[in-house]
Amino acid sequence: MISFEETLSQYPKENLTNRTTPLEHLKHLSKKLNFDLFVKRDDLTDLALGGDKPLKLEYEIATVRGQGVDILVTCGSSQSNHARLTAAAARKLGMECAVVLSRDKWQATQGNLLIVYLMGAQVKVVDVEDHWDLEKHALDLCKSLKSQGYHPHYIPVSGTTPHGCLGYVRGSLEIMDQLAAKNITLDAVYSPFGTGGTFCSLLFTFREKGFTCPVIGISVNRKKEECLVNVDKWWNGLCDLMKRDPHHPKGAYEIYDEFIGEDYGEPTEACFDAMMTMAQSEGILLDPVYSGKAFSGLLDHAKTGRWKAGQNVLFLHSGGTPAIFAYHDKIEQHLRKRGVVIAPR
Repeated sequence: MISFEETLSQYPKENLTNRTTPLEHLKHLSKKLNFDLFVKRDDLTDLALGGDKPLKLEYEIATVRGQGVDILVTCGSSQSNHARLTAAAARKLGMECAVVLSRDKWQATQGNLLIVYLMGAQVKVVDVEDHWDLEKHALDLCKSLKSQGYHPHYIPVSGTTPHGCLGYVRGSLEIMDQLAAKNITLDAVYSPFGTGGTFCSLLFTFREKGFTCPVIGISVNRKKEECLVNVDKWWNGLCDLMKRDPHHPKGAYEIYDEFIGEDYGEPTEACFDAMMTMAQSEGILLDPVYSGKAFSGLLDHAKTGRWKAGQNVLFLHSGGTPAIFAYHDKIEQHLRKRGVVIAPR
């Protein structure tokens, strides 16, 4: 039987990142929490201020290269990390980019949105009741672009497709190599859960390679029931591409939806506290949409005593740092509430 790595290598990929991101031991937080905490720094990928999305885009875009595609079309919130990185990927590969974004309170020309404009992407802002209703508008835009002579390729929210999921199969193999090099055996790994592509790729690859620790997803936008549907969807898609049995046991995995707050993109006090904890303990920046909420879940579990001395826990930092600047007023309010003295403007 062809090996897992050989099967993955049969799929074409673009080269959007040239850096193996670090896997770091957080020594100050480990001491404070009384267990060993590690972080996979996918905020340090080297495309347009980092994040894990390029790993997905490398495989998704490769599926249409050579077919005359000249413009990438995608959608997301006004501060979408995926929109930023799709625009950057398009430019790196000599393409145009168009994005459909939802109108919301974070629409300032700042953070991710500023970078999207700087990259010269076409931006269409629409009113939708649900963030997930954007796809229809993006597909309509594709039709319009075709009528103008373009050859568009639509990439769904977050870049999550079966081929996109291959990106974090590769990312997971990188994690395993780093763990082996440091002689670390994990007791758990935490990941943000948005569309579920990264989470499911991590779970799929860990089980394939014999890692049995729980894979824990902290939802940033959907109820647990919807997340579970996506786990099955992307699991089956990966099994099909990687020629594996879809009935292979998923093993221990958990999804928590109580850290979302009011809605996707609406930060919670626990999220801001988690951002402060990471920044003031380790000098690492989390974002208020994905990594901050996910880390707030990990810290909540730590407070309940779930993890003990001698155990090793890995946190996947998926990026998103530019969004900090679009949320600066809310962050400032929280810092003041927590006693941080901020100089008058």
